[in-house]
Amino acid sequence: MEARNRPFRFGTVTTAGTDVSRLRWSEHARRVEDLGFSTLLVADHFHNSTVCTPRLAAAAAVTTTLRVGSYVYDNDFRHPVLLARESAEIDLLSGGRMELGIGAGWAAGEYAMVGIPFEDGPVRASRYEEAVGIIRALHMGTTLTHAGEHYHLEGAELLVEPVQHPIPLLLGGGGQRMTSFAARHADIIGFVPKSKPAGGLDPAEFSADAFDEKVALLDEATKVRDDGGPERAALVFHVERSADDLPTLDGSSWSSPQVISSGPYALLGDTEHMIDTLLERRERWGLTYLTCFEEDLDLFAPVVARLAGH
Repeated sequence: MEARNRPFRFGTVTTAGTDVSRLRWSEHARRVEDLGFSTLLVADHFHNSTVCTPRLAAAAAVTTTLRVGSYVYDNDFRHPVLLARESAEIDLLSGGRMELGIGAGWAAGEYAMVGIPFEDGPVRASRYEEAVGIIRALHMGTTLTHAGEHYHLEGAELLVEPVQHPIPLLLGGGGQRMTSFAARHADIIGFVPKSKPAGGLDPAEFSADAFDEKVALLDEATKVRDDGGPERAALVFHVERSADDLPTLDGSSWSSPQVISSGPYALLGDTEHMIDTLLERRERWGLTYLTCFEEDLDLFAPVVARLAGH
C-alpha cells in the first residue's frame, strides 16, 4: 500500500519511567492496550533502568492484542543469532505480536561504559547490515553457514518457530546509508535524526528540511518495491501544548525549540491541532506510525482514540 494511504497506528516507548514492580508494569501494559495503542516498545540502553527483552515478554504475557517491540536493539550489544532467537521466542509466546527494531548504535558513552569500541560509522553500519541479513534468514527458517566481514556461522539454526513469517523488522533511518538500506529491507522504517561521528544525535537533523531530504531519498529508493515500501514511523520526542513548553537548548534538549517545532519529532497544541498536524504529515511525508514516550501517554491518548486505524 502506498505510504500516504496507510491507516495510522501508534506506539509508546518505555525508557526508564515505569516502576520496576511486576504489578506496575502489568498494569501499564494493559492500560496501553486499553487506550488503543498498537505497540508497547522498550528502549535498549545500558544507561536505562529498564531492560528490553524481559519487559517485552512480561508485557506480552498480560495482554492479548497489544504488539510488543524493541525501539531499538543496538546491534553491537548482542550477537545476531541470539537476537534472532530471543525475538522469535517472544513472537512464539505472544502468539505473533513481536516487532523487532534494530539500529547500528549511536550512544558513544554507553559503549565506553561497557568497554565496547565505538567504531567509525561505516564500520558499525556494515556490521549492522550483515546482522540484519543473518536475522532475516534465520527467521525464514534457513540453516545458515555464513562467512562475512563481521560474523562467521557454521550451520546456525533458529530452533524456535515464530508465528510470523517473517517477524516484522523495524530498521532505523538516520543518514543516507541507513535510510537506503531500510528502504530495501525494512517492514517498518523508524526515522531518527542522523547521529554525529563522535556519537549523539545531530541537532540540525530535527528540522523539517532535513526530514524532507530523508523522505525524498526513501521515495526514490522504494520505487523498486511493489508493496509501497516500508511503513513509515517516527518517535515524537516532545508532546507539548505549545512551542513555549519545549525545553531550551541548554543541555536539556536535543535541538533548539525553533528547529524541533518545525519537524516531525514534536507534536504541539490541543488534541484537534495535533490531529490536523498528523494528517498533514501523513500527506507530506507518509508518516503513519507514531510513537511517544511513556511520560507523554496522557497527552497522546486522545489523539490515538481519534486516529488509530483511520
